[in-house]
Amino acid sequence: MDETIKILREQAVLCAHLPELFDELIKIIESNSPDVQESVSKIETTVRDLSKNEQKAQDFLKRVGASSFAEYIAAQDKGIKRDVADKLLIKTADAQAQLKNRSAKLKLLLRKGQDYVAFNLNILARTSASDTYGSEAQTDSRRTRRMFEANI
Repeated sequence: MDETIKILREQAVLCAHLPELFDELIKIIESNSPDVQESVSKIETTVRDLSKNEQKAQDFLKRVGASSFAEYIAAQDKGIKRDVADKLLIKTADAQAQLKNRSAKLKLLLRKGQDYVAFNLNILARTSASDTYGSEAQTDSRRTRRMFEANI
């Protein structure tokens, strides 16, 4: 049970740290700051550590013959260690839910940024389309209407 607690504690710490790092990245992106690389590097390091922890967890679960920590913990005798492991499992699940929310927000920001870049590239390339934007793009067209003009 000590190994279970150790793995779950490490996982809980890493999972709790990731939403903070995502918040930092979201603030940087929202402020249009070019300092994204450092924040992304921190996230990559934490995800790498979490991946190593996950590998330890899978090896442990194979060794004890359980499909998940919840199943393994439920099979253990009641006691302080089982309560600690349960609380760590709940803490990890909460952190993962927070991470899912932050990830969705980050994906939305990145999609908006990508649309912004595509829009500006179309303007710079003088890409035009039909009034309904249905035909293939033409470069150096004499039309006055450009793709994505409705978004301006």
